[in-house]
Amino acid sequence: MEKISRNQENFIIMTVIYDEIADQVASREHNFRDVDEIITEMTDDPRPFKEHSAYVQNMISSVLNNYGAIICAFQPHLRNWKWERLPLLTQAVLLMSYAHFYYVEKIDKRIVINTAVELAKKYIEEKQAKFINAILDEVL
Repeated sequence: MEKISRNQENFIIMTVIYDEIADQVASREHNFRDVDEIITEMTDDPRPFKEHSAYVQNMISSVLNNYGAIICAFQPHLRNWKWERLPLLTQAVLLMSYAHFYYVEKIDKRIVINTAVELAKKYIEEKQAKFINAILDEVL
C-alpha cells in the first residue's frame, strides 16, 4: 500500500467531513453515512476506511463522534454569527482542527492553526482563512 503525505491525509479528512455536513444540510438528517462510502466517493481512494492511517481514522471518528460538542465549543466565539451560517468548508476545517487538538494528538496549537490556515488558503477564500485563524486562536 502506497504511503500518502500528511497533507493528502488532511485533504481526505477535510473532504469526508465537508461531505457529511453538506449531506446533513441537504437532507436535514443528523445521521452520518458510512465512512468507507464517503472516502471512495469523494477522493477516488479505493482503500476502505480501516486501511487508512490511524491519524485519518482517529480524526474522522473524533469529528463524527463529537460533532455536537465541537460545535458547542465554537458557538460562544462566533460573535454575530451562527455556526449554521458559516460556509461548509470553513466548518469542516474548524471541526477537524478542534478534533486534532483536543481528541487526536496534543501538539502545539500553532501547528494546528497553521495546518488549518494552509488548507483554507488552498481551498477557501483568503477572508475565511483569516477568520479560521482568529477563531481557532480563541478556541484552542
